[in-house]
Amino acid sequence: MNAAPGAIIIPGIRADTTIGMVNLGAHVTPIDFDLKPQTVNEATAGIEFEIVKDLALGARGIYRAQGSVIEDGSFDDGDHYFIFNPGESLTDRLSQQTIGAGFGRARRYYRAMEFTATKRFSNNYQFIASYVFSSLTGNYEGLFRNDNGQSDPNITSLFDLVSLLGNSYGRLPNDRPHQFKFNGSYQTPFRLLLSGNFYMQSGIPFNSLVPHAVYGNNEGFGVPRGTAVIPTDRAGGVRASSIRTPTTYQLDFGAYYPIQLGENRQLRFQVDWFNVTNQQRAVKLDETFQINSGVTGVPPTNNPFYGFGSIFQYPSSLRLGVKFQF
Repeated sequence: MNAAPGAIIIPGIRADTTIGMVNLGAHVTPIDFDLKPQTVNEATAGIEFEIVKDLALGARGIYRAQGSVIEDGSFDDGDHYFIFNPGESLTDRLSQQTIGAGFGRARRYYRAMEFTATKRFSNNYQFIASYVFSSLTGNYEGLFRNDNGQSDPNITSLFDLVSLLGNSYGRLPNDRPHQFKFNGSYQTPFRLLLSGNFYMQSGIPFNSLVPHAVYGNNEGFGVPRGTAVIPTDRAGGVRASSIRTPTTYQLDFGAYYPIQLGENRQLRFQVDWFNVTNQQRAVKLDETFQINSGVTGVPPTNNPFYGFGSIFQYPSSLRLGVKFQF
C-alpha cells in the first residue's frame, strides 16, 4: 500500500526481481503417483555377558539410515506445491532432467556404540549404567524441526524450495557425541530406600540461521549446518571456538520410607531432590543470526541476542510427598 511505482513489496528469489509477494500454494496440492511410504532402515548387533553373579556387561552397535521421506515441494518458487519423495519421485527426477534443478534425497544417519552395565537387585542394591558414543548427521531431522521450531509433519519448509537446501547438510539438532546415564538404588536394613540418578551429555550443534527471501526468518543456514561458532562472551560454559552448546550434567537424589498397614495397604513418605548441584547451564542458544528488516531495500539486521541462552536447566528443587497404596 502507498508504495512507489515499481517497488518490490517482498523481494522474491526469482530471476525477475520485480516479482515479490508470491502465491505460496493457493492451489490444490497433488500427490506424485509413485509416492512411497516413509521408511527408516536400521541394523543393530550386540552382546551381553554376566561377568559375575547379578552383574552383566553389554555392548551394542547401531546404524540407522533414513529411507524414503514424504514432503511437500515446489519448483516454481511457491506458486504450486506437490507431495513427493525428495530425490525419488518422478516429479523430482523430471525436474532435474528438464531444468537441471532438484531437491535430492532427504538424508539422516545415526551411528552409535552403546556400552551398558546392569546389576540386578541383590545384597540390597541395584544399578544400571550406560555410555553412548554417537553421531547424527543429515539434512532431514524428522517430522519436527528443532532449528526453526516448525511442527508440520510431512509438510515442513525444508524441501519446499530448492533454494532452502543451501548449507542444510551437517550435524542435526539432536547430535550428542557423548551421553552417560546412571540409575541406582539401595535399601537400608531398616526399610529406607535411597536412590540416585546421574546424567551427563554433550551439547548440541550450533547454527547460524538467516532469513530467506520468500520464507522469512530462520529458514536459511548462513554456514553449513552445525558449524557456526558460538560467541564465547555470551554463552557461559562454552570454550573458545566452540560449535556446541555447553556440556550439561544433573544429579538427583531420592528416598522413601514405607509403613505397612496390613497385608494390602501401605503408607509411603518420600522426598526427591532434583539437580542437587544446581547446574543451570544453557541447553539451547538463540541461533537467529539475522532478522528481516521488514523495509524494502534494507538488508537484514543482526540479532543482538545471537548466541545467548534461551532455554536453561531447571534450578535445584525439592519435592515432598505422601503416598497411600491399597
